[in-house]
Order: sequence, then C-alpha cells, then structure tokens
Amino acid sequence: MLKKIKVEELVLGMYFAGFDDAAWMNHPFWKNKFLIKNPNELKQARASGIAYCWIDTAKGKDVVAPEEDEDGAPDEPAATAAAAAAPEPATPALDPALVDAQKLCETAKKATQAMFAEVRMGKVLDMERCVSVVEEIANSVLQNPNALVSVVRLKLADEYTYLHSVAVCALMVALGRTLGMDETSCREAGLGGFLHDIGKAFIPHDILNKPGKLTEEEFAIVRKHPELGHKYLSQDTNVPDYARDVCLHHHEKIDGNGYPENLRGATISLYARMAAICDVYDALTSERRYKHAWDPAEAISSMATWTGHFDRAMFLAFVKTLGIYPVGSIVKLESGRSGFVIRQNDKDLTRPVLKVFNYNNDRGVSDTEILDLLATPNADNIVARGGEEWARLSHLDAMQLLSTRALS
Repeated sequence: MLKKIKVEELVLGMYFAGFDDAAWMNHPFWKNKFLIKNPNELKQARASGIAYCWIDTAKGKDVVAPEEDEDGAPDEPAATAAAAAAPEPATPALDPALVDAQKLCETAKKATQAMFAEVRMGKVLDMERCVSVVEEIANSVLQNPNALVSVVRLKLADEYTYLHSVAVCALMVALGRTLGMDETSCREAGLGGFLHDIGKAFIPHDILNKPGKLTEEEFAIVRKHPELGHKYLSQDTNVPDYARDVCLHHHEKIDGNGYPENLRGATISLYARMAAICDVYDALTSERRYKHAWDPAEAISSMATWTGHFDRAMFLAFVKTLGIYPVGSIVKLESGRSGFVIRQNDKDLTRPVLKVFNYNNDRGVSDTEILDLLATPNADNIVARGGEEWARLSHLDAMQLLSTRALS
C-alpha cells in the first residue's frame, strides 16, 4: 500500500518507495526502494531538498500520530533525534567526465521525450534536433567511451523508453569505434540507434508499460513497432535510409528467426546487426517494471550463449568494447571482498580496475580502495561475477563507486 508523506515524516522502519518529484540523476542513492534501517539514510533524505516521498505501508511502518509529553508537546521520535546526531556521510567527488555525462544524459532524455511526444501527435520529426543530440552523445563517447555508457545504464524503469534510445545510440558509437569505423560512420550508427525504437511511440501506453508478462496478443502488438517506426520515418525525406533500415531490422537475427522480415546473415545491414546487439544488452541491463536489471557481466555471458542471434564477430567486438566485466559490474573476489568495475585493462579484459569494498554492519559500503588487477596480479583475483542484485538490496550507490576520476 503506497502512501505519500512528507519527507520529514520518515522514520526508521519505513519502506521507502521513491521521491514524489525528483530526477534520480540528482539523487542516485534514492533510486532504490528499501527498508530504512540506518539513521544516516534519514539524514540524507531530509538533505535532498524534496518535500514529499512515497512509502509502502505493507512492507514497513506507517505514519503514526506523535505522542504528547506532560507539557502537551509532541515527543521527538527517537529515530529523528538519532538522525540529527548522526555524522554527515562522506561524499566522494565525482569524476568530471561523469558529471558531464550526467548533464548530457538528462538533456538527451528531455530531447527524446519531446521527440516521442511529437511523434505521438503526428508531427514531423525534428531531424535537426535529433542530429544535434546524437552529435553530443557521439562526441562524449568518442572522447571517453566509459562515462556516458556507465551513467545511462543506471536508469529507472519509468525512464526506460526514453533513455534506452540514448543508451543504444551511445553503445552504437562505442561499438563502431571498436570496429574501426571513421567518425562519420560512428555518428551514422548513433543516429540509427537513437531512432531505432521510434515505432514504440505508436504502441499503447498500457501495453508498453505493463508491469507483468505480456499476453500473446499484446506481444504481437509490440512486435509491430519496427514496421510502425519505419512507416513513420519513411514519410520524411530528411531521415537517412540507413536510419530507417535500423528501425525496421534491429530485431532480425543472423539465423533468420528474427522479425519482421526473417532476414538472414549478411542480408541484415551492418548498422542493423550492431543495433541488434546494443538493443538487447541495454534491455537486459536496465531496470524494468517487470524485471530487475541484470549485472552487465551476466548479460554479456548470457548473450554469448545465444546461438544464431547475433553476428558473432561483431558480438566479440562488442565484448571488447565493454569488457568481459563491463564498467558497473559487481564481481566477487578471492579475498571475500566485492569489486565494482570502474575501468577496463585492454591488455587483459579478465583483470579490470576495481573499486574494492566490504559491506559494514548496516549493509553500507566501507573499506573502499582502487585495485588494478593487472598491475597487482598477486593482490586478489575474481572468483565469480554478478552480485548486483545483492548490491541493490543493500542500497549500493553506484554513482558513489564511480567516483574520484574512476573513468579517466
């Protein structure tokens, strides 16, 4: 049972279900839903500057009327007093590249929302604005391939439709770079990625945002989005042919079992084969209404087993682009600690640079340090991938771990 309350009414034992009005970029810690157990969490919520939030009374405490003391004044809740006395948690400085990526991500999301709204109203696509957004994304990725790709992955379920377009655009540019494409081709690939899902603007909201499994009839409707998008883009002569092709064919498979035209092998265009990989990866690693996000390393590992789905050589280039343990992955180490991947080592993709940490008694992160597994081969070793769900349940702030010039 969700209830809207004032942030100042939060107490220990309540189940936090989200702020009422806030961009998660400004408060990445609070994109989680969790039971409030730590007084510092109350302190952080009040310091957010947001007036209202949501709690789930079925999973935690409800708001209760304060008891009055002998003088008729309400008692201060113990949790509030404890929170006020708690020291302010240390906040590491974010890498400038991440700050810029956050700003670009928010700008691109707003532009994508406007684009989808215009399409739904039957307006002509503003190609000049689309190209401008793609240029900014491409410039960011070509200068620093990790920053934007890392930030855009940390999206909320409600942001998926819009930021998915931004993410696929960024991944297409990064993959094009690995494949040796020139900057013009990388930008073309990025534009194809940015527009690939435009057909979803014509899918009913109740189906597109359904929290549970789609029925066969509903799935058949969703499968129409490539053709709907292609039809819309074909009405505008300013849209390049390659972008329309990516829109129509990003769900084709190498073995011919994709849709809508069951294309096989090399009959699928280069950009469409790239989009097939980037689209699936971002979908798997994104939080959705009906599923949790997969750990990036788990997604890469699973995709590698899908026979006939992807262009194999291109998928291997994609792995090289992101790494066997992509930035943002959680790994478990021989020492018993956990590690958050913050940078790749191109000479050995199995030994990335980590932000190593332990969980303290309050399930918060402690004892963090930077560990380059390639430079210090005897310091520790990865023994298992995954653990992002464990981290999420412990309120792990991914943006804090991607701090202090981690991606430089």
